[in-house]
Amino acid sequence: MKDNKDDSDARDLMGSIYKDYEKNGGYEKLPGMGKPLPKSALQGDIFTKIVKNAGYVPAWIKMQKDIKLCIEKLMKLNNVEQRIEEAERINQEILKYNRACPAPLQKNLLSLDEIEKHYKLWE
Repeated sequence: MKDNKDDSDARDLMGSIYKDYEKNGGYEKLPGMGKPLPKSALQGDIFTKIVKNAGYVPAWIKMQKDIKLCIEKLMKLNNVEQRIEEAERINQEILKYNRACPAPLQKNLLSLDEIEKHYKLWE
């Protein structure tokens, strides 16, 4: 019959690797061991630093960039019907953006009379 300890080691592979590493003195060979942490590591919001270093971009930031590009294209259109259709499509995207972003960053819907003003708000 198997010992319960052996059975748990077989199921917890990472745990057994960690224990072996610890037994072999792996923590004594780490770079920077025994040195103080840099001040920058202890300042600010650690979670935000980790997310930023990982290259994560929230979906609403991507949407913001896409909407700005769509407004640029809209400004170049000459056909009135196309401009109206594109503005309606952009307004639908703005509604999606407003549902995804933090409340203070929500934007108003486009109006064709003030496209340049709206474009500046999306910069």
